[in-house]
Amino acid sequence: MTLSFLNTFGSNDSSGFWKVLIVDDEPDIHSITKLALKRYTFEGKEIEFISAYSAKEAKDIMSTHAQIGLIFLDVVMETDDAGLQFVKWLRLQQKNNLTRIILRTGQPGQAPEEQVIMDYDINDYKQKTELDRRRLFTAVTCALRGYRDLIEIESSRQHEELFKEGLKKVIEATAHVMEEQKLTSFFQGLLQQVLSILRFEQQGALIKITNAGGTIYDNNDYKVITQIGTNVDKHLDDVVKRLMNTAIKLKESVFEDDIFIAYLPSLSTQESLIYLKGVDIDHIEELDIQLLQMFCRSAGIAFDNLMMKSEVQRTQAEVINRLGNAVESRSKESGNHIRRMSLFSGIIAKRLGLPSYDCEILELATPMHDIGKIATPDSILLKPGKLEVSEFEIMKQHAHIGFEILGGSDLPIINAAATIAYQHHEKYDGSGYPLGLKGDEIHIFSRIVAVADVFDALLHKRCYKPAWTVDDVLELIENQKGKHFDPIVVDAFFECIDELITANESLTEIEGT
Repeated sequence: MTLSFLNTFGSNDSSGFWKVLIVDDEPDIHSITKLALKRYTFEGKEIEFISAYSAKEAKDIMSTHAQIGLIFLDVVMETDDAGLQFVKWLRLQQKNNLTRIILRTGQPGQAPEEQVIMDYDINDYKQKTELDRRRLFTAVTCALRGYRDLIEIESSRQHEELFKEGLKKVIEATAHVMEEQKLTSFFQGLLQQVLSILRFEQQGALIKITNAGGTIYDNNDYKVITQIGTNVDKHLDDVVKRLMNTAIKLKESVFEDDIFIAYLPSLSTQESLIYLKGVDIDHIEELDIQLLQMFCRSAGIAFDNLMMKSEVQRTQAEVINRLGNAVESRSKESGNHIRRMSLFSGIIAKRLGLPSYDCEILELATPMHDIGKIATPDSILLKPGKLEVSEFEIMKQHAHIGFEILGGSDLPIINAAATIAYQHHEKYDGSGYPLGLKGDEIHIFSRIVAVADVFDALLHKRCYKPAWTVDDVLELIENQKGKHFDPIVVDAFFECIDELITANESLTEIEGT
């Protein structure tokens, strides 16, 4: 949402004047009106007059001038109803319902008052002979008071909508904090909340301090987490850096000119800042500042908790990945096998339309699919030829052992890894191991990993076989559709085969095989 409507048709005018447009084809009317209201003030602001001598000229002015609070409008100008047509244009086409309109006519029979009041959205109707200084004063005061009240109502409405939008982003983001894009939504929600408090549209950014414990920071110590506007990082000039350092030193928010730096306090070393450019400090009320300070303290705690949870989950994923690598290195398989497996599984899952949260869980859990091989003897694990029946029975035990190692956890990644380790050798037709599960009895994660595992294993050289060609691998997977593999997963696999092959080539090139 933007504030373009208010920016176009009004807000609390910071120019120090009430803008009044006189639209009349008689120059004398302009002169008389300006003279009569020469010393007029309302709420400490004088009038800035703008003149138009036709409805067409008035349209041009309204299209380029913001915050015009009142229009004195003649009816008969270039046509007999030019003024009335202008009213229709302003209200219906331009959607401007804020500017007040006083219709003035020297030919009342041309535009009967009752009909005009009923048919057109005007705020007052006067004959030109009525508008002496006293009546002008009363009419202008009533009109500007109405304009002011409408602006405040509209500002409050948009403020409320902006607040709701920011709050919605925060609530939605906290539901699945481990998704990177959800984290971004959370941070954007924080920015949106600040904008709603200040009631202005600015360029801004949420900034994390990466060099904890310092007192003076430069560009390398700041990281833009998310932003509203474009190229915010390029605007972090010396003035902004000085203000950010001041905010960190004082541990409170600071204002200067049109720049606002909000300090988000932290119980850890994860201090962060909100940078906003374009803030009209003169129009921020004391209550807004107090509310802003209170919000920043609460946001700092929320930011701490979110980053801590995210860090725990990243650590969890890193440990899983390293354990998976340890198992793969023992079996002398290619170092990027588990990386490819994770990537392949994620690509297939997304093609199947699984929720993004599930896709990420799957990618993080897949490296542990063969964790049970840690208990498999080297004589079997590293045997270059075909396994004997008795040896294969021992090899098959790694599925159950993997489940015993990982099972029973409440952590979503570990729980998913336990399921994958237990079931990824099950076959869709029920002929797999260790449980002989069939069809949808096999978890969708395991059905996906089964395809990804075979695809990668056959494409790459192992101690017991050479690498297969892509065509041979694809032929086998197609032949095993409905037997070894879930037909729906196989269909998704072939729909994204180009992406899978590209990913394989990329990681294989990095590995140097």
